[in-house]
Amino acid sequence: MTKSTDSARLIISDSEHDADMLYASGIFVPDAFIAIEIDAEWHGLFSPLEVDRARKNSRFSHVHLDTPLRTVAENLNRSGLASVAAAFLSEHAITRVEVPGHFPLAYADALKSWGFKVKASEGAFFPSRAIKSEQEIRYLAHAEKLTRQSMQQAETYLAACSIGDDNILRDSQSGKKVKAADVRRAIETFLIGNGAMPAHTIVACGREGADPHNIGSGYIRAHQPIIIDIFPRILATGYWGDMTRTYVKGKATPEIKKIYNTVREGQDIGLSMVKDGVDGPSIHQAITAHFDNRGFPTRMVRGKQTGFFHGTGHGVGLQIHEAPGISPRPGTLKTGQVVTVEPGLYYPGLGGVRIEDMVVVRDHGCDNLTRHKRKLEID
Repeated sequence: MTKSTDSARLIISDSEHDADMLYASGIFVPDAFIAIEIDAEWHGLFSPLEVDRARKNSRFSHVHLDTPLRTVAENLNRSGLASVAAAFLSEHAITRVEVPGHFPLAYADALKSWGFKVKASEGAFFPSRAIKSEQEIRYLAHAEKLTRQSMQQAETYLAACSIGDDNILRDSQSGKKVKAADVRRAIETFLIGNGAMPAHTIVACGREGADPHNIGSGYIRAHQPIIIDIFPRILATGYWGDMTRTYVKGKATPEIKKIYNTVREGQDIGLSMVKDGVDGPSIHQAITAHFDNRGFPTRMVRGKQTGFFHGTGHGVGLQIHEAPGISPRPGTLKTGQVVTVEPGLYYPGLGGVRIEDMVVVRDHGCDNLTRHKRKLEID
């Protein structure tokens, strides 16, 4: 390799939790390690524990054992991963590094103290992550398939429940009063058994659903909206699924039916507009205008938010929330991006309704990866 620059790109992190490091390395490593890009080739620096596995399974162009570099650092009275990175950079006559925006301050300060110029990346460290390859889309489709199947577990569980005289659901097996945790257990047991890791699955009934990120903890009551939002990570690949449905066990009130139908229509508007070249704000504004026209404006009522007060959607990939967004913020959709379309309406004292599908942006429309029926009432 002939080096043509004195600059490099640097990541120091683990790949279990850092999506950029997982994207660069293609291998899960629970402890922090080093990735350095020089002249468009990525180098991975690993401990003796991980180096052989990395040589076999990572996507790095070059994999190095970090032990000799640690010795170089120790001879300079330096320690830690930043010193190992510094030794490698010095060996390659690198004086300037670009790092992700979330790069640890302690590492940056150490590198600066040793004479390196450190610059945080403006925007995404890997803009290419927003455009998914067909292989990535297959990973996401698998994640969404398991998400869809776990939602069916929730539907089946709720269908089997009876309704007590107090309108609280009763478990079909034990006869005990049903709480959000019981529905969540049916969802998450399925996911874990199929290689997916759930995280803070939302099962929010009635008033709890007025807060979009309230995971729910109370009793599940008949004739009230139940928001179920499932977003598991596939352990083998690191990619996420994401979908939301809103149900009523029993009979929905006319008010809830009107809200539900309005949200469903709003989602249809959003789904019909998703395609290459469309700007996110236009989708969000079209849905908001529909809600306004149906009598559901977004506003503050007695100091609380009501209506549609979150974005229409977000990108999904190695992170559950990533670029691009579909919201009032500027942004244009591009072919190959994977985004959610998830409008909702929320009212304190009543609850909320949200419906979410995950789709692939295509040249002339979108491919829906969720493919799960939308129904409100469960008998």
